[in-house]
Amino acid sequence: MLLRDKVAVVTGSGRGIGRGIATRFAREGARVVVNDRDGDVVAKTAKEIRKVGGTCLEIVADVSVEPEVTRLFEETLHAFGTLDILVNNAQMSVNKGEMGAFLKMTSAGWDAYVRANMGILFYCTHQAARIMARRGVRGCIINISSNGANRVHRNLIAYDSVKGAIDTFTRAVAVDLAPWGIRCNAIRPGMIAVDYWEGLSPEEKARRIETIPIGREGRPADIAWAAVFLAAEDAGFVTGQNFEVDGGMLVPGRSAQAELGPVNTPENIGDF
Repeated sequence: MLLRDKVAVVTGSGRGIGRGIATRFAREGARVVVNDRDGDVVAKTAKEIRKVGGTCLEIVADVSVEPEVTRLFEETLHAFGTLDILVNNAQMSVNKGEMGAFLKMTSAGWDAYVRANMGILFYCTHQAARIMARRGVRGCIINISSNGANRVHRNLIAYDSVKGAIDTFTRAVAVDLAPWGIRCNAIRPGMIAVDYWEGLSPEEKARRIETIPIGREGRPADIAWAAVFLAAEDAGFVTGQNFEVDGGMLVPGRSAQAELGPVNTPENIGDF
């Protein structure tokens, strides 16, 4: 019960990583605000939380729209009276011109994607921080970034650019809010098996897992535990950090296909 009686808003918590964080926070004793644009997935997450005896509030809102963000926090305060934790997990894909080969991207796709996702980050963080500061809450803000902020993908220039901006935003906000006792950190997930994963063939899953030294795909629960650590009072001296949670994917510095020698495994190393 590391988060007993804390109030946590988790944006984009109707599915995937956000759902994993919301349900784990509830297990740790937090009162959780479940948010998404889709009411059906919000209800599904809320049902999971209540099934294990957790407390939650369902709020359907588009956090890329500032008045919707205002309503999100107003309803949170009306229901729970305070705010201790914000997890900025929501992300919006808005136009196919935001991805693909750089030469085929469009300015409209770039503008819409960057505006929406940086808007989500600013609107939610700004309102949450003002609530915490005015009420004297030594709160915690956690931003979900990506290891793409550190090592870029192909054909995801807008995505990786925004994730890099999230990391810098995290550090800058951490310094600025430190005098109020408000901490801000980011988590950089690697390859996490969310909705898309089950649609992959066994061969494709195996190919992807080969790139991960720990030998398996990540799961929402892996990110959720990192979020619990950052949100807990035991992490009260941790701020402005970007944490890799990717099974060691970025540690080697080269792809598995570019390894110069064999990979030692329990199957081939023999006696020792």
